[in-house]
Amino acid sequence: MTADSRAEGTEEVSKADQVHRQLRTEIELGELAPGTPLSELSLVGRTGASRTPVREALRRLAAEGLVDLVPRQGARVSRVSARSVRDLFEFRSLLEPAAVRQATEAAATDPALHRTFAELREAIAGVLERDPSTARSRSFYELADRFDWAVIGATRNEHLRRTIAELRPHTARLRNLSHLDPQRVEVSVGEHLAVCDALLAGDADGAATALAGHLTRSLETIFRNLAHGPGEGVDLLG
Repeated sequence: MTADSRAEGTEEVSKADQVHRQLRTEIELGELAPGTPLSELSLVGRTGASRTPVREALRRLAAEGLVDLVPRQGARVSRVSARSVRDLFEFRSLLEPAAVRQATEAAATDPALHRTFAELREAIAGVLERDPSTARSRSFYELADRFDWAVIGATRNEHLRRTIAELRPHTARLRNLSHLDPQRVEVSVGEHLAVCDALLAGDADGAATALAGHLTRSLETIFRNLAHGPGEGVDLLG
């Protein structure tokens, strides 16, 4: 292999990474709605990449469950069904309470980690000092995302940590598709504070229980909000 061919291969990988990141972000934000066709030709024109990195990006998104590769039809953003939503939250309910237990144990012996969670707790509590608005909702969910990643980072089990991280794009997509509910923020802040307080107190059981309750109520909110205006790619009966 020549230096030129190696450089060309590296450039294609880099382009595939860029296209993958761009499409994943657009899917997470709901800018690419469930069921949206993703023709290679349109993606080549929109991203400036050639067909090879576009195909690689689509394959990676399909492996992550964000894109469906349909024979003789091409790629499309994966649809959202009632079953897929329930399956996701059932899986999260098995994994995330275990992760927050490990994070609680880690914070109890690591002052720097304990301080990180204490700072996040104060920032989350500060959300309630702001008037309800979409901007406040977005700010809170950014903090909630930082808290979730802090828990993931503090999880000692590598397989648990990696599996939860792989679910994050699906969680973010559902939240954005079901809209940012200002009323839900009030409740969700309280739920996050309950998890934080138990974690900071070294109460692993309490943190796990509080997180499990939060997931249950989040699932209810997603179904309630999606029912008000599901798109063509959202099937709440399937």
